[in-house]
Order: sequence, then structure tokens, then C-alpha cells
Amino acid sequence: MTLEVQRPSDSPGVVRLVLSNPPANATSIEDLCSIADTIEDVTQEDRVIVISAHGKGFSAGGDLKEMDRLDGHEGILGQCLESARACTAISRCSVPVIVVVHDYCLGVGIELVGSADIALANEAALFQWTEVDNGTVGGAAQGFRMLPPQVLRHLMFTAEPITARDLWVRGALTEVMPIADLDARAQEIAQTIASKSPNLVRHLKASMDAIEAFEVENAMRFEQGFIFQLNMEGSGSAARAAFLEGTRKGIKGRSALPDA
Repeated sequence: MTLEVQRPSDSPGVVRLVLSNPPANATSIEDLCSIADTIEDVTQEDRVIVISAHGKGFSAGGDLKEMDRLDGHEGILGQCLESARACTAISRCSVPVIVVVHDYCLGVGIELVGSADIALANEAALFQWTEVDNGTVGGAAQGFRMLPPQVLRHLMFTAEPITARDLWVRGALTEVMPIADLDARAQEIAQTIASKSPNLVRHLKASMDAIEAFEVENAMRFEQGFIFQLNMEGSGSAARAAFLEGTRKGIKGRSALPDA
């Protein structure tokens, strides 16, 4: 995947990070590293960051094929460490971060969404905490920030998909809309934030971050202790192998906990 960094001349202060990894937009270790590097190097001229993806879906989750290709524990370690770094960078960024989701968002993609200040999605987009089917336990660090505990537990224990609209009515996400309106709405919000006093916005974000006291790095590192244990025991790698071999049974297509 490549991360394209855009600073449009007609939108001063707006930084756009666009992910692209055909065919499914699986999120690679390099992607996560690039997200972290870019956000950690935010300049005084940058006022708001918008993260989106080009092509099919926002994120198919961590790139399991990449993890399988790498030697030893390099894949699982890289994915875990860089996902924590990327999410921490988003959470601690000195300017607001908006994440824009289209079509679907799985695994580490949800971690990026749950670390952001503002999250938009098309109403039919499917979100899915697939960790239990993929031999891992991550996703709760951001999930508890997005949803009531019993709703999150249902979604994580079953790995059932849920639409953005069904998430939104339960308190997750900032706004949902038709997919045709998504980019324009994200740009509208970004430009509104960029038009405010940058000093005031940075201080406001720092204040809200401290009050919310969401320590994404500590929470993710705690989760990752269980992930590493699962891999040492063999059950984590066995679940990933089942996915790669096409023998894993998963749930697709319908929304868990529909609103109507």
C-alpha cells in the first residue's frame, strides 16, 4: 500500500492522507508506519488531518498475507507495534484528525477510526471486529471508546458485521450519510476547523484529550500482551493460517443488532 500525503492549495491547513492497497485495502505494516511518521511530523501550518482510502473499502484489516510472508514473529510484531504507534499518533496529534470510511472497515481499520477525533462513514458501510476469527484479541481499546460495553462485547465475541448506521444510532461515529456525500462533507468539516484560530484549536484539543484521559498506547500494549501469548501458544498463527487457506468460517453480509 502507499500513503499519499496531500496539502491542497485551495484548502490551506488541511492535510489529506489517502491509503491505497488494491484489491481489498489490507493495511500493511508500512502503511501504519507512514501514518505515524506523517502525523508525528505535523507542522505549524497544518490545522486538521483527514484520513481516507482510495478504491475498494477503507480497510480490510491488517495484511495477514504480509504477516505470513515475513520470517518468524516479524509480521505479528510489526503489525502490533506499528498499529499502536499509528493509533497513538492519531490520538495525541496536536490538531484534529478526521477519519472517513467507505464500504467496509475491519480490524486495525476500526482502531484508526476509534482513535480519531471525528469519524464519518457512508451509512451502509460494514464494520467488523474480526479479531476472534483471526487469532488475536485487539480492538477493544478503541471499541470501548465508541460503544457501550455490552454492545461491543457482542460484536467482538461473535465477529458479526454491523452497518455504520447501526453503529451510529448506538453512539459510535460522528455522522453517517450516503456515500456520494462523504467526501464533500469531510472537506466541509475540515475547512471549517481550518478556518478557526489554530492556536485555540490546538489548546482546545489538548484540553479535551486530557479530560477524556484515553490512553490508547497503554490500552493497546496491554491487549498485545495477550496477542503475543496466543502466537507463542500457536492458536493465533493457526487462526491466521485458516484464513489464508480459505478454511476459516466467518459471518458476512448482514448487520448484527439492526436498528429496525
